[in-house]
Amino acid sequence: MSTIEGIVRQNTENPLLKVKSIRYFETNKGLVGYQCKTNIDGVEICNDGMGGATYLDGAFKYTKNFEHLSEWQLEELIDEYEGL
Repeated sequence: MSTIEGIVRQNTENPLLKVKSIRYFETNKGLVGYQCKTNIDGVEICNDGMGGATYLDGAFKYTKNFEHLSEWQLEELIDEYEGL
């Protein structure tokens, strides 16, 4: 089990969160944002490309089991999906 798998599974009732697809987009300032679909319905990993943090998006009832994940841990999930 990788470090990120252990962190995501801190609560043994939580399913393992994984990135399934990524959509990159250019902002009106010429920066890049992204929206990641995950294997959990109603949970996305996003960055608006405006200089802010990467964050979980979705209704609290879907994201509450993953609120403990930091921005860096969410980025690690994306890196894992991209094979980096």
